[in-house]
Amino acid sequence: MESGAKRQTIRAKRKYPIKKGDKLFLWWKQRSSERAKLGEAICTSVQDVTIEVKWVRVGDLLISGDIALDRFAIADGFDNFGYMIDFFSDTHGLPFTGDLIKWDEII
Repeated sequence: MESGAKRQTIRAKRKYPIKKGDKLFLWWKQRSSERAKLGEAICTSVQDVTIEVKWVRVGDLLISGDIALDRFAIADGFDNFGYMIDFFSDTHGLPFTGDLIKWDEII
């Protein structure tokens, strides 16, 4: 989000994983002609995440229920959990397992 409100992203596991303390380069629509660099940030945490149709697991925390799932999806930039599920199902397939990467402020 251009406002800086988004403070997390979900990504597939990488060969060289992002770690707490790493510098992140934040982009808006990175793979399009409209792309714009939003800034840089320092990674504050990386947690395993699994996304399923009716729940999300972040580390040992199980997130379920419409309100909690919508809040999680909104924090990641989606309008609601339904849109998030559609994206991950279409793009990666479900269940999706990856990394939840968080940062504080954009520098």
